[in-house]
Amino acid sequence: MQIFGVSLGSFATLVLAANLSAQSTAPTWVTEILPPNAKIIETANVNTGGRVGRILVLWMLDPHRVVRREVGGGGCSDWVYGDHWYGPARLSLLNSTTRKIINTIEIHGMYEGAQDPEHGFPIPFLVRNGSYYVPQAEKIPEVKSGKEGVPKLLNLRDLTGEGVAGQFVLFEYEACAISLTTVVGYSPHTDRAVQFEVETPLDGGRRTVTSWVEQVFAYPPSPPGRWDFTWEPGHGADGSVHERVSFDRTRQLFVRK
Repeated sequence: MQIFGVSLGSFATLVLAANLSAQSTAPTWVTEILPPNAKIIETANVNTGGRVGRILVLWMLDPHRVVRREVGGGGCSDWVYGDHWYGPARLSLLNSTTRKIINTIEIHGMYEGAQDPEHGFPIPFLVRNGSYYVPQAEKIPEVKSGKEGVPKLLNLRDLTGEGVAGQFVLFEYEACAISLTTVVGYSPHTDRAVQFEVETPLDGGRRTVTSWVEQVFAYPPSPPGRWDFTWEPGHGADGSVHERVSFDRTRQLFVRK
């Protein structure tokens, strides 16, 4: 199979073919209320426990498909991006009862800027199980042993500790074995789609607020809404980093301590 001049093996071909149909499947009414140049990447129902008919839709505006010439051979960034869509990324919260959009957010990367007028973001469709969760890794030996598979991007979990499994994590490559992470998804407090912010203390009592933070959300919370773990940056840096992060329900953001 040749895709943009790329020769794929039989296993990768089957995975890619399955992905290109699975990730874009959505009810007809969903496609009708989005812009005509929207590509739906993935949808997921949100069990809010109260409000009914909430659907998250991850979509992109006319994205480019980036397929590597050699699968797994592009360096450390392949572990995060693999083969991916690139373009402006959006997340919409829909009401399936009224069939209307509640709100839509732009997903902003950490390093987007003037050099990227599209404000694009990479969304993988063929990648190793690691940063992104690849369900086939639990069933297919080839994927579990390192082959690439189809990621489940809307891998919804309760990351805020508010009792609703409505959030997921996106990743940006920073260095080998180090990724920037951001939490995106449903806010039960506001009933809206949100890219959550993280507050970090600085010297002199100052604080900075951003949507991206190294490594934190690559680890599972324990309990939901809290992280307490240690990791080693490497790359010539001595020592380790002890992360203590919790979700502030009143201010609706994550706080590093």
